[in-house]
Amino acid sequence: MNIKDGVFSLKNGSTFLVVSILLLVSCQRETEILSATDTQNVDAEVASTSYISEGSGISMIAIENISAAQFDGGRVEADPVAGLGDKDDRLKCAKVMITRTGTKDKPAGTITITFDPSCADRNGVKRSGSIVITYNGKRSVPGSYWTLKYKEFSRNDTHIEGTDSVVTQLSSNSQNLQFQSFLIGGKITFQDKKSITQVHNLTREWLRTSTPTNDEWHTLKGGTASGTTKKGNSYEMQITNDIVEKLSCRASKVFIPVSGTKKIIVTTPQVTNHYKIDYGDGSCDNDVKVIINGKMKIVTVSSDGN
Repeated sequence: MNIKDGVFSLKNGSTFLVVSILLLVSCQRETEILSATDTQNVDAEVASTSYISEGSGISMIAIENISAAQFDGGRVEADPVAGLGDKDDRLKCAKVMITRTGTKDKPAGTITITFDPSCADRNGVKRSGSIVITYNGKRSVPGSYWTLKYKEFSRNDTHIEGTDSVVTQLSSNSQNLQFQSFLIGGKITFQDKKSITQVHNLTREWLRTSTPTNDEWHTLKGGTASGTTKKGNSYEMQITNDIVEKLSCRASKVFIPVSGTKKIIVTTPQVTNHYKIDYGDGSCDNDVKVIINGKMKIVTVSSDGN
């Protein structure tokens, strides 16, 4: 019995050793697919792009839901806008003021959204500072345009800067509004005090439904962006398949798009890395598939850009 027990223990020990080695090799292979810098490059680009898109989305909710009398009326200074928090909970923590400088036939003015830093939306996100929108032209009419500028604006511990100029147009089938977005001076500083910069030329299409929480935003194929990573290296991004954001996924604390693909090229003094990013099949999650050198790894995008 002792010999048998010894043999049994030896077999168990051998099995445990083999399993341990296999797990170690598997972990090493996972690490080899993406280095810590690779993960940071992808995470920071995806998170920062989502934050910029969110600012644009919040601005559109404000523009579209201000009453016609307030938006199109004659000149007025600092007129309070009520009820926007009922349209989108991200605005429940904000004070919105409109200053009109145009006329009913040629609307123009400034919308200032100022956030209460002590107030959180339903997902626990706190915002501070202001988003200032300067608009010109009738809303939802092709050719109208507006400019969004961040003023001391933060989303939780992430500071966001930049000026986004947006022109309204119709989709090719004339069924949806599209917004061509030109971002300059984009800079997203995460809680570790490291920043990613961005300029972009994107077209976003708003697929509206009878229930606003089921709306979708599609950032169309061909859109481009460029800037510097958290380590100061240059990068370029191009959308290869329409990227889809589902507003219904916000209830699951999803802050990134849920389908679509893009490629990111990061150039360092030593090497140029090519990443293919796949946002998934439409399921509500914060995961992306990253393909580099023919190998794939799933990365869960974090809000801190790491």
